[in-house]
Amino acid sequence: MPEELKNQRQWILWKLIMRNGKEIKMPWSVYDQPASSTDPATWHEFECAVMRYDENKHAGIGYVFQDGGGYIGIDLDSCRHPETKEVAPWAKRYVDMSPGYIEVSPSGTGVKIWERSDARLPIGKNIKINEQPLWPGKKPGIEVYSHGRYFAVTGHIIKGFRE
Repeated sequence: MPEELKNQRQWILWKLIMRNGKEIKMPWSVYDQPASSTDPATWHEFECAVMRYDENKHAGIGYVFQDGGGYIGIDLDSCRHPETKEVAPWAKRYVDMSPGYIEVSPSGTGVKIWERSDARLPIGKNIKINEQPLWPGKKPGIEVYSHGRYFAVTGHIIKGFRE
């Protein structure tokens, strides 16, 4: 994880919970209560989130995109084969042209990109695209966020790419 991101007070934990029959990533505070991707009072320093992470209680650590925070997040869903590590050609185009930090999603089947930007985008949504997934599951899609959402972080950089 790049130091520039670690130095921002935009870190949370997350848990996997069932909601309406679907597994979701619930943002969680280091104070063992729900966090909010729109309330900076529930966010923390990176070191604090790492220290409070407990694999028996949390699924992982997350980074919250803040309005005016200088970053946008691009989430490419169902574009990576978790066994062969192959990235689909449609997603590889984004990865190849990105100057940002790029890592594998928690599922292993997606790619997350952090890019420097002061753009203020509407709250993102998942745009499904007409491509075949490289792994059975959900349909490929692209999500872009500048605020009001968070990324579940893995720290697993895609082989061949830089911080």
